[in-house]
Amino acid sequence: MADSLTIMGILVDHRGKHAPEVQEVITRHGSDILCRMGVPSPSKEQGLITLVFEGDLASVQDFRRELEAIAGVDVQSMSFSK
Repeated sequence: MADSLTIMGILVDHRGKHAPEVQEVITRHGSDILCRMGVPSPSKEQGLITLVFEGDLASVQDFRRELEAIAGVDVQSMSFSK
């Protein structure tokens, strides 16, 4: 299957506790990430990361599964086929 572009929103609760794990996953998949932006909440307890991921369906699913395995992380996405 051809690569697709997937826009992901990653909501991280308790940023201080979970951000290092999230960053590890993002770093592992860094070669597939075209763009990334992070926005902390005013309270700094939550953070929202948006990114554009380029890869086949299996890669997108693996990335999402790794993120969702972290407590306090919610992932939403939409994909565009090339």
